[in-house]
Amino acid sequence: MSDAPKLTSLKLPFWMDGKTLTENGTEQEPAMLRNGVQSFWQRMRDWFLWPLTQTDPLSCNLELLDLLAWERGITRFSNEPLWLYRKRVAFAFVNAEDAGSTQGFINIMSRLGVPVLAISERQVGMDWDIVSIELDDSIVSSAALLGTIIQDYGRTCRRYEYVSNKATACYVAATECNNDYQTLTARAS
Repeated sequence: MSDAPKLTSLKLPFWMDGKTLTENGTEQEPAMLRNGVQSFWQRMRDWFLWPLTQTDPLSCNLELLDLLAWERGITRFSNEPLWLYRKRVAFAFVNAEDAGSTQGFINIMSRLGVPVLAISERQVGMDWDIVSIELDDSIVSSAALLGTIIQDYGRTCRRYEYVSNKATACYVAATECNNDYQTLTARAS
C-alpha cells in the first residue's frame, strides 16, 4: 500500500479556484466541486487498494483470513484464540518447510509461542518410534494446539509424548545434627 502512487491534488485555474475572484475569501462553487471530486477519487483509490492490504494474515479481515487458512490447509480448532490462528496461517508455509526435523519442530513451536525445552528421540528402554517433547507446563495451556501441531507438522510413523516441567521453589531446612554415644561392657566373674 505504501508503494502505491499517491493521488495528485486537483489544481483549478485561478479564475475557477473559487477564492481568487471573491471579495471575502470564502470558497465558491468551483472550489467545493473540486473538493467533492477529490474526495470521490480518494475514496475510489482506497477501494482499489483495499484488497492489497488484506494479504497479510496478521492484520487482514477475518473472512479473508479464513480463505487464506483454507488455501494453506489450516483448520481453526475450537476455542482457538484469534492471535494464534493468525500466527498459524501466517507461518503455514515456513512451518511446512521445517516439518520433519528436530530443529524444525523446535522452530515451529517457538514461532507459535510454545518454547520447547528438549526433544528426545530413540531413548533407551522405550520403543524406537517414541519422541518425547519436554515443555514448560506454565506456558502450554492448550492440548488442542499441541495435538494440531503434531498432526500437521510431526513426523509420520512416530508417536509423541509430552513431558511437562514446571519450575517451583523448594525450601529445605538445615539444622545441626550430632550424636554422642558410649559403650559399656559388663563382665560376669
